[in-house]
Amino acid sequence: MKKVLIISVLLIATIAGYFIYKSFFVKPAIKIIETARAETGSIRAVLVASGIIKPQVGAVVKVGTRATGAIIKMNVKVGDRVKKGQLIALIDDREVQKLIKQQKASIKDAEANYSYAKINYQRQLELIKYDYTTKDQVDIAKNKFDSALAILEERTANLKQTEIRLSYTKIYAPIDGIVSDVTAQEGETIVAGLQVANLVTVINPTLLEMWIYIDETEIGRVKLNQKVEYYVDTFPDKRFKGDIQKIYPQPVVKDNIVYYLSIVKVDAEDAAFLKPEMTANVRVIFEEKTGILTIPNSAVKFERGKQVTYKVTGPNAVEKVEIKIGLRGEEKTEVISGLKEGEEIATKLILPIQAKP
Repeated sequence: MKKVLIISVLLIATIAGYFIYKSFFVKPAIKIIETARAETGSIRAVLVASGIIKPQVGAVVKVGTRATGAIIKMNVKVGDRVKKGQLIALIDDREVQKLIKQQKASIKDAEANYSYAKINYQRQLELIKYDYTTKDQVDIAKNKFDSALAILEERTANLKQTEIRLSYTKIYAPIDGIVSDVTAQEGETIVAGLQVANLVTVINPTLLEMWIYIDETEIGRVKLNQKVEYYVDTFPDKRFKGDIQKIYPQPVVKDNIVYYLSIVKVDAEDAAFLKPEMTANVRVIFEEKTGILTIPNSAVKFERGKQVTYKVTGPNAVEKVEIKIGLRGEEKTEVISGLKEGEEIATKLILPIQAKP
């Protein structure tokens, strides 16, 4: 029994001695996994946001008519390309054409009466010079002339108004584009009331812009003419570029978050790949620097309120260095002081756990 007790005491002492030796005499191991070098380069700081592709003002035109009648010809369907001035639809114009014919005949009568009244009035004016007529006859001739002129002008004006009504029966494409909506077909009757009846919607697919929703906490960094890069999910490997042309002062509230819209015009070449209402993943480049000392973001550590990095001094050996940083970009950070160009730093390493005092 005494022998067993002695062995147990010796075993405990050995284990305790091992841990004491390891804690005070064995230096904790450092393992460097990846390194990089401080080097001169460029950095761009970006603001990540989401955007929506939208048609520009004037890119979508709803084509309507103020004429009432049956559609006797509809020349387009959804998806058709149209040119400005192309005849899209024709509304029954027989009643208007008949009215125009009647008005033209009426104008001929009015023109004949006007010509006779004019000649008679001029004749009375000549006769009064030689006292071959009376002033009353001159006045009567003038009144008839004035009346004939007024009737002629009225009927001419009515004809012009009817011709305008006739123009409403022919619907033309207002812009080059693609038909995106057709609300009526051949044979249907449209009744024009106080509002214009919409028949066809035409969109110019090359006139697009992007609305960027900038969080209220970030809007202070956004300025006009800043460069923008973005992509859409359907083309994840294709990068589109533009610049901020407008910043709307009126906020937009979504899910209790305040945003401000920044507008980027889409180039015609890029518009060939994009469609309205597509969601865009956006990077707004709000600052760029070149010719500065940089290190990877992963090399910058924050310890006790200070920025530090670990400079490699040998195999699995590092020295903690306090640094002052400047611009922080997507992948790299600017180093203002604490490192020199070419020095090797650890970007990924395993540090031993320090014993608490």
